[in-house]
Amino acid sequence: MTDVVLAVNPGSSSLKVVAQDEAPRLRVQVERLGTPSVAWSVDGRKVEQPAPKDVAGALVAVRDLLRDRQVVVDAVAHRVVHGGPHHAGPARVDADLLAELRALVPLAPLHLPTDLLVIETARELWPGVPHVACFDTAFHHGLPDEARRLPVAQRLADAGMRRYGFHGLSLQSVVDAHPHLGAAVVAHLGAGCSVSAVQDGRSRHTTMSLTPTGGVPSATRSGDLDPEVVLQSLESGLRPADLRDLLEHQSGLAGIAAGRSDVRDLLAARQADPAADLALRVFTRSVAMAIAGCAVTLDRWDALVFTGGVGEHATELRAKICARLAASLRLPSVLVVRADEEGVMDRQARLFITA
Repeated sequence: MTDVVLAVNPGSSSLKVVAQDEAPRLRVQVERLGTPSVAWSVDGRKVEQPAPKDVAGALVAVRDLLRDRQVVVDAVAHRVVHGGPHHAGPARVDADLLAELRALVPLAPLHLPTDLLVIETARELWPGVPHVACFDTAFHHGLPDEARRLPVAQRLADAGMRRYGFHGLSLQSVVDAHPHLGAAVVAHLGAGCSVSAVQDGRSRHTTMSLTPTGGVPSATRSGDLDPEVVLQSLESGLRPADLRDLLEHQSGLAGIAAGRSDVRDLLAARQADPAADLALRVFTRSVAMAIAGCAVTLDRWDALVFTGGVGEHATELRAKICARLAASLRLPSVLVVRADEEGVMDRQARLFITA
């Protein structure tokens, strides 16, 4: 039996790390990475000393904290956003897997480079222990073919252009917390946002598609667009790399609200700032439409679940999304469930190592 598993969970703008055996031995969270207001907490308490500026520095801080507590790590579980078409479950990190993930970077350019950096740093800090990759795409591996297949020419489909889906570890944590959930729509709202239909513990549909850029608008990502937006942007002279940067880092809430992407900041500013108000109205409208769309892929609709940092804490936005839905639909039970991706990673890694 593995004693202490270190679950390392890099997000779009955050890093969560949990070390646990029978109980958590250390919890570290770093928020707003890449901004001047980066902050961190240890075991739920805000740390006043300067926060690590990047994920590598955060992992070094975690290593030092574990040493201070005399906690020995026996295995490391890594959240990896994209597993491509083949990974339906966890995999051991080795040279072959790392090469495979590097080839997948174009499918998740905002996440996979960070995931790879985290894995490589962690392997240096904790050598000699098993490192296990836990894939966000794995939960959606069994999507129905009508959900998986994109309406593109066959040669594009043959090249691997299909719906993969993301936030799978978060969705699994909802299913684990509520095993009798039934048929539900789950809105994972954070820096990245997706809406999924889940029935009998399996994915029926999800809004993110080939990459995490698809679906509803996120903090800095555009979400779904008319293809002509992309084509005309390229024809106007934008290079593909510059356009990708615009769609990944300067769109979504940030594109509407002059670079501001944190929902807490937008809510505080919306009364006096029309751009902040518009960004939030676009966001709540898009999420409500996605929830309604996912509901029609279910045989019935038992529950609507909000999870993720925004989904769990932004009460005003939840109310506005539900009000839009209630105007034309009969809402089922509405639940707020804390996303516990680290718990899922811990369980997956232990099962994989002991199998």
